[in-house]
Amino acid sequence: MATFGIDLGTTHSCISYVDESTRPVIAKSAVGEDTTPSVVYFERPGSALVGTAAKNSALLAPHLVAQLVKRDMGREGVEFTYHRERYTPEKISALVLRELARAAEENTGLEVRDVVITVPAYFGIAEREATRRAGEIAGLTVLDVLAEPVAAALHHHALDDAPGTRHVLVYDLGGGTFDTTVIQVSGDDIQVVCTDGDGELGGADWDQRIVEHLLNAFREAHPKLDPSADELAMQEFADRAEEVKKALSATMSRNVALRASGAAVNVPFTRELLEELTADLLDRTMTITERIIATARRKGVDRFDEVLLAGGMTRMPAVAAALEERFGLSARLSEPDLAVAKGAALFAVIKQAKSGTARQLGITEADAAAMARKRVATVVPRAFGVKAVDPRDPLALTDPMRARQMVAHLLQPNTQLPADTGPFPFQTAVDNQRMAEIEVWEQAGPTPSEELADNTKVGHGMLTGIPARPAGCRIEITFAMSETGELTVHAKELETGNDVRFELNIGGADRRSVAAARTAIADHTVSG
Repeated sequence: MATFGIDLGTTHSCISYVDESTRPVIAKSAVGEDTTPSVVYFERPGSALVGTAAKNSALLAPHLVAQLVKRDMGREGVEFTYHRERYTPEKISALVLRELARAAEENTGLEVRDVVITVPAYFGIAEREATRRAGEIAGLTVLDVLAEPVAAALHHHALDDAPGTRHVLVYDLGGGTFDTTVIQVSGDDIQVVCTDGDGELGGADWDQRIVEHLLNAFREAHPKLDPSADELAMQEFADRAEEVKKALSATMSRNVALRASGAAVNVPFTRELLEELTADLLDRTMTITERIIATARRKGVDRFDEVLLAGGMTRMPAVAAALEERFGLSARLSEPDLAVAKGAALFAVIKQAKSGTARQLGITEADAAAMARKRVATVVPRAFGVKAVDPRDPLALTDPMRARQMVAHLLQPNTQLPADTGPFPFQTAVDNQRMAEIEVWEQAGPTPSEELADNTKVGHGMLTGIPARPAGCRIEITFAMSETGELTVHAKELETGNDVRFELNIGGADRRSVAAARTAIADHTVSG
């Protein structure tokens, strides 16, 4: 028996387990690689190729290939259609997870059942729940959903268990997302201090800049031809872009041979050109890093003992150079593609050790006890609040139905978990109001804002039994978030004591719909 850690990435995924000596080991893919492309090719109805084979098929049938779906996780109403069957991002991710599990079982002889899946630290509730659902749809038991930088730090801590208290800055630039997280490591405790990021910034954006340059170079060489409308040609351009991006992390120049519309061109590409084309993208990561350094300082962290680089994009020399130039930070690159999966596997064993089942994994009693002593604590990634009438608007008293609506944040970002905030005072807005809908909203932008447009509604509950009184009946609202990020909301009307308590049900996905999706995906033949 083993538990597994899975890095479900935007462009590549990875699965790991902990052996009997508590050492994390990567389970190879179907083609013997450490990572698997997060790409699905719907070969025919009920049959899917996942990984390298799917990526290669994109050149032949791009309209049947799903990729970069991680960026759509948690977005309501997003679906893709292949062979007249509709797939949510969760279903497509479940196919990737099924192939990871299938290949791991084939290569290790171990059953893949209990897993920890990682997510970007800046993922909100909807995205995290969508990731958990993807695991359940794949037929897996999801022990927890863990922030990627925490997983990377956990793996690093296992390799370098230095004494004393250290503060670590994790810079995690992957294929589709960017996170930066400050972590305090002290003995057996790993505590997230603060986290920040951008869920739509990653290697795919670098690829797109390269594609645009290659396309312009092709047009210059062949003014009468425009391959941009040719889906097959653009897929080839995308593949060449990814190849040259990776190559320029190790070499200074590379020629790119392109063929489209019956014509060919050879485009010289240098590392300097790549850095020039993508300077603003890298600068966006530095702006976020600057922001988190400032947040960490406000929390008493005035220096960093280490800077860890995670995510395949951090192989670019420009990343370490920018951190040194902007902040005087010397960064360490250590298994950027594998550290997250290995850390997730370690966290899975910690979870099992704390529940008293670690011995079933084959590790010694002493190792199980050591794992059980470890503590991993994180923070609220984004602000959460309720929609309310803005009391500063003059219409709030005279015509509340037309008054400005705002989000009153009750739970601030980077609050230590578990968190219990409140009670916060509210009141009914109109006369004889017999019920109140408690709408929960989550910060959507880079920083908290009370504007509705800068937040996303993530759940609601109905408080009933309010007495027929003039406007102003007092209501108290409390937010409580668990260590694993589940948010419970409690609203109470003070005169009668009537209350409502609810946990967020993101996207309306109940157990029945998850079970139906699991059955549908289980009927698919999946191979790598």
